[in-house]
Amino acid sequence: MITNIFLSFFEISVSISLVVVVLLLLKSFLNKRYAAKWLYLIWIFIALRLLVPFSGSNGQSAIDMLLKIKNQIIFNTENVYTDASTEVITATRRVIVEIPEQMTTPIAMQSEKSNFSITLLDIVALIWMFGSLVLISMHLISYFLYKRQVMKKGTIIKDTRILYQMHKLKRELNIKCTIHVLEFSEADSPMIIGFLKPILVLPKTQYSSEELFFILKHELVHLKRGDVYLKLLFVAVNAVHWFNPLIWIMQKEAVVGMELSCDEKVTQGTDYTVRKAYTETLFSTLHKRCANKTALSTQFYGGTQIMKKRFKNILLGNRKKNGIFILIYSVILTISFGTLVGCSMTKDDTADVSDRSENDNQSIQIQFENNATTNTNILENTDVSVASENMAEKIISLPTMIEGEKVYLSGTLFEGEGYSIYLTDNGWYQYAPDAWLYTVGGQDVLDGQVQFWITHFEDKSLNQVKEELADDGYISEDSRIFKQENEVIYNVKLNEFKNDIWAVFYCYPIGTEEGWGTLLPLIADTFAKTSQD
Repeated sequence: MITNIFLSFFEISVSISLVVVVLLLLKSFLNKRYAAKWLYLIWIFIALRLLVPFSGSNGQSAIDMLLKIKNQIIFNTENVYTDASTEVITATRRVIVEIPEQMTTPIAMQSEKSNFSITLLDIVALIWMFGSLVLISMHLISYFLYKRQVMKKGTIIKDTRILYQMHKLKRELNIKCTIHVLEFSEADSPMIIGFLKPILVLPKTQYSSEELFFILKHELVHLKRGDVYLKLLFVAVNAVHWFNPLIWIMQKEAVVGMELSCDEKVTQGTDYTVRKAYTETLFSTLHKRCANKTALSTQFYGGTQIMKKRFKNILLGNRKKNGIFILIYSVILTISFGTLVGCSMTKDDTADVSDRSENDNQSIQIQFENNATTNTNILENTDVSVASENMAEKIISLPTMIEGEKVYLSGTLFEGEGYSIYLTDNGWYQYAPDAWLYTVGGQDVLDGQVQFWITHFEDKSLNQVKEELADDGYISEDSRIFKQENEVIYNVKLNEFKNDIWAVFYCYPIGTEEGWGTLLPLIADTFAKTSQD
């Protein structure tokens, strides 16, 4: 489960990284031409996308991809006719990121009672989860400790000048929530802290009326836009994608964009003199280096270069263009790139292959051959190894190709009288000792058109069996033996042994060659004789 989640986030991290690189390369051009809020909105959308790691064009395909990687897909025969073609269309648009074979090789960890195997990929997923929990925990602990310190050592401001200015600005910005204003001597700069009960924290400093106006308005704009919640969003994204250095860069750029867009909002509609006064207030307020007490507040200091960038953006802000189309293009690009990248295993990993018996380490090989009705490339010749002891309890993954897309079908071994065969785990009802019918909820919804059965021809040669089949209407063509009755196609796979012939019969409706016509031959190919001569 954890491995699946990690692979899902890894896929979206790789795809969104392409968008981040494009935006970083165009950052200077975008900042010169468009208002900072548009790039900030783009970062917000990308952050949300990174926390929802499923394809926008086909949400189910992301889940299916994860199940395939774990080799645990259960073939849904009810949707076999329609889903196959849909998956192929999606797959042709994806760039596959292959995971090294060494990461998917089982590592056996044996105990007295049971065998347990993990892969290097599972270990990587656990490290990822641990790193994510550590990062988010550090931020949350830092936030709660700092807020507790503010509440304990801070003093409520009763200065009527400050409170009156706060009242005026709240009305101007249409802010109706209650805001506590505290003075905290250890605060390096003004900030908003708190989610449900916001607190405006001011350093223990004397401000002029002009400075007070700009400082309070700046912080209240942050509050109005919910920037504290957005900082939590960026922190969460960084914690989930901590393994990707581009996401760290994106988080820093998003925080800078938050401040630039806030500056633009504060100075919106003002003349050059007011904007210049605002920059002087910022300079006097942030002239010393601020210790970053907690990321979950509106406290900000980006260094000399960032401050110069803020000043330049403030003084030239009214000359920039509307960037709504840039935002729309970025959204389309982000969603499109999210469907381009996928993860793939480089090794066909069979389920429970690491299980070993105490006395018998030999394995049997099941050879898969192509018996599809119309597509000669549907099945892929593949060997699957299964431990020989306790065969009836074994489950394997059966690899097959459906129009170029590899899928794994979970198969459970059935042992009959003198033979064994793997049955996929989907609605098969055994109505006779050697015959199965497909049902849904115990009901025969297909009028008996989908079934297979096994017949043992004792002391007969291959030619004798073929003659009997021919008398029954079967024809041989291109290694196939089949017949058609009404709207049903009947096929038979013959298995020749020393003294007898075993035949696997199966039938399916016409028009389902890429569905039942793929699944049933795969089941027939797993037939093996178990009796001794």
